[in-house]
This record gives sequence, C-alpha cells and structure tokens, in this order.
Amino acid sequence: MTDSSPTRTIQRILVALDASAQSTMAIEAAAALAAQLEAELSGIFVEDIQLLHLAESPYAREILYASAKGAPLSRAAMESTLKAQAERARSSLAASAEQFRVRWSFRNVRGQVASELLSAAGEADLLALGVVGWSCISRRRIGSTALEAAASEIPVLLVSEGGVPRDAKLLVLYDGSPTARHGLAAAADLARGRAIKMAVLLATAQPDHIDKLREEAGALAQAQGVAPRFRAFDSKDRASLLRALEAEKPAILVLGGRPLLKTLPSIEALVSEAGMPLLLLSDGFERESE
Repeated sequence: MTDSSPTRTIQRILVALDASAQSTMAIEAAAALAAQLEAELSGIFVEDIQLLHLAESPYAREILYASAKGAPLSRAAMESTLKAQAERARSSLAASAEQFRVRWSFRNVRGQVASELLSAAGEADLLALGVVGWSCISRRRIGSTALEAAASEIPVLLVSEGGVPRDAKLLVLYDGSPTARHGLAAAADLARGRAIKMAVLLATAQPDHIDKLREEAGALAQAQGVAPRFRAFDSKDRASLLRALEAEKPAILVLGGRPLLKTLPSIEALVSEAGMPLLLLSDGFERESE
C-alpha cells in the first residue's frame, strides 16, 4: 500500500447521546461534520442496564433536587427517567439535523453503555461522543465510555468541553511514521474540495529534521490537492506541543492511529490542558507495503 492510498469515506456518523451538556456539543459537532461531508447522522441512546439493576436494590435512594432529601428509588422510576432523557436526546438530534439539513436516524437500546456503543459503531464510519460523561464529577476527567472508545480500533471523534467551532481546521500530527502518513492522507481526503482548512504539526525533537518532514507532508497533501500550513514543535516537550495547539485553535486534532498517542500527553491531559476535539482514526489505516 502506498502512502497516498485512498482512505475510507465517512458516509455515516454515529453520535452517542446521553443526558450531559457534552452530548449536546457532540450532536452539534457531528451534525456540522455530516453536513460538510454530506454524510448521514445517526444517534444512539443507551439505557444503562447497570442503573436499572441499581434501582432494584432496596438500598438505592435518589436525592430530590428541591429538598435535597433522599427518597426510595425504584426500577419503574429509573425507566421513566431514562425514557425521558432518550426523548430529549432525540429532540436535540432532530433539531441539529434540521439545522444542518442532514439525513438522520435515532435508536434507543438497553445494555452496557460502552459495549453497546462500540457494537453500534461497527455499522458506522465514525463515532462521535463527548469526552466527559453525565456521571463525571469533574469536567477535567474524561468519561469511562470515552476512554474505552479511545482504546478501541474504531474511528472516534472526541468532543471537548468547548465543542467544535464551525470554522475549525483539521490539525494533523505528523512525525513521518506510517501512522502519521495515513492520518495526513485521511485529513487531506476530508478537506479536499470542501471549505475546510488544514494545518500540519511537525513533531520532532531534532530541528534539522523539520525541513524533511515539511517536504514529505507537503508532497502527500499536494498529491490530494490540498495545500496545508505547517507548524513544528518539540516532540519531547509537552509545553511546546501545548503552545502549538493553542496557536492553531480553533481546530480538530487528527491522529492517524492510536500509536501516535504515545507521542502525546494522556488523553485526559489533552482534555484538561488543550481542550481541543480529537479525531482518532482507525488503526486499520496503518498498513505498510510489504
């Protein structure tokens, strides 16, 4: 396979829905991206089976907002709450789809949240979800579902607290590896022929390698009709990376595959320090020619 081999077209975007504000941001980001790519938007709400099991416990209590007092929690009450949340999520999805004029669908399932999402994502080309779930106490903590999605092999768009601005560019991390080359090819494929700008972060700890990386990345992008901007950073210096990310906002950081995460701070650090949406492509793109 050559470096400029075609990447998989994104035709269906699955967005994970829940009761959080981050879910609303994920819906808006997915709808905007679907409009740009002329893709279909699909929403899924998972009724957490663990919450339903918890509600069956005689010790389960709910805290009433008005009085701050506890009250018995029943399975019927929990089912009613989840149904109401699912309907609100469906309404938000419909409103965003109408705003961006994209085709959409919705389904409500019951089960383990992460496993249901990852299973459903197998039928889509991209899974979009907020990095902080409704149950997270700290907004600086990435949710367990987002962590499982990030650790999987499916393409994932992790939406940060600030959402995805409409004028966000694609910001591709490039270090010359096969993973980075495929990430650059995928980003160029998304940007080509659309009103999406692209920039490339050249990752190296050796200043004399910057020109080589710029030449390689430029040739790959230009082969697909895209002329990106370039910015270099010291791959061994976290502060250098964070300065580069801040300078390129608003942007979506694109990684060609999970191996590139080894060159970055943890995803939780990116969420808390950079606050930038992260597009993790499938490791299936990473195939070197034999």
